[in-house]
Amino acid sequence: MKILATIAERAAAEGLPFLVIGGNAVIVYGYGRKTMDLDLLVREDDRRAWDTLITSLGYKPHQIARVFHMYNPIGGALPPVDLMLVDSGTFSKLSAAPHSGVLENQPVLVPSLPHLLALKLHALRHGHPDRQIRDFGDVVELVRLNKVNLASAEYQEILNRYADDTTRRKLAEALPGSFGPESSGV
Repeated sequence: MKILATIAERAAAEGLPFLVIGGNAVIVYGYGRKTMDLDLLVREDDRRAWDTLITSLGYKPHQIARVFHMYNPIGGALPPVDLMLVDSGTFSKLSAAPHSGVLENQPVLVPSLPHLLALKLHALRHGHPDRQIRDFGDVVELVRLNKVNLASAEYQEILNRYADDTTRRKLAEALPGSFGPESSGV
């Protein structure tokens, strides 16, 4: 079973919008890294419907927190599924101008590049320490591959809001051309 296609079909039938985030969203933007799970951004108001949908596909809750729900497959070779729950206003903002892509031959929507970078920077600042290297690498590769001008007003606002001083310094070291006029921006 291609889990993404099944989730997309069931979610559409139940009127449950979502955005693909995490490693799969990074892949949509051209960084071909490996990921072992499927991360979805969903509305907090839909948490019960999503729990019912995911468990009906042969998953059991692994770790349930206020803003993250993690599910593992009961059997078989399906990937874990993680839900990031956000309020309706945040979901509306992140889904207002999504980027279209294809994963597993399935059309998907992912956050715009500025929004995805904001999510990754937020994860760097507040996420689990074990993910720091991967999330920082994702930011670096997204900026590099998409020729993002981090000196632009839009990205400076994102950096000021979501990145701490250490992350900003490391980004400047890893991506020196991304903070100057020679960068083309997105």
